[in-house]
Amino acid sequence: MLGLALVLVLQPVRLAAADQVWRKLRYQGGTIEAKVNPFDWNTTLRASGNQLELTFAGQKTVRIEASQITALSYGQKAYRRVGDMTALSFLVTPLALFGMLHKSKDHLIGIQYKAADGSPGGILLTVNKDEYAELLVRLSAMTGKPIENGP
Repeated sequence: MLGLALVLVLQPVRLAAADQVWRKLRYQGGTIEAKVNPFDWNTTLRASGNQLELTFAGQKTVRIEASQITALSYGQKAYRRVGDMTALSFLVTPLALFGMLHKSKDHLIGIQYKAADGSPGGILLTVNKDEYAELLVRLSAMTGKPIENGP
């Protein structure tokens, strides 16, 4: 935990400037309708400037501005937060909720945001154990938001 705090303090400028890509992600559910297998590492996230670009199974791409992100969460808190956003969404499908019912000890990151039309949105990602800390640091640096229930 001290290491993550140290990285947060020392690297925000470097992290904000360079593009970063994470390829070891699983989309577990949320308000984005994407046909993915929640057990495959088939989601890519690119952080570029003040924008996130998520690509689901190489088929669907969604872009979210850092200013649209309202909250970040980690761990079991991420399940609850994204579940709340999904319940509020008009685009709820049983498939979107499927991943949120699965309990595990994975590194979960929840991203809550306001869509362009003003509706709430949420994304629940499982991140590889070697990459989750770096992704949390980048998201927090981009958005200026704290990570709820951070590691």
